[in-house]
Amino acid sequence: MPIFGTNKELSVQFVLGYAPGEFATALQAIADGRINVQPLVTGKVGLAGVAQAFASLATPDDHAKILVEPWRN
Repeated sequence: MPIFGTNKELSVQFVLGYAPGEFATALQAIADGRINVQPLVTGKVGLAGVAQAFASLATPDDHAKILVEPWRN
């Protein structure tokens, strides 16, 4: 809903596309620990929690990124 972004005075910037090498570089930096992505992870669920995770993501103030860990109960 655009009104949430408007009320928060958010700026969103889009890019036309990335080169495949840029994805590889970013993923390698994450894997090496040079980029800390943990502040973005606001929740973790197992497969049974996927439906609730999507419902939670619909509320903009609750979560940024929820990881699905299939081995998690």
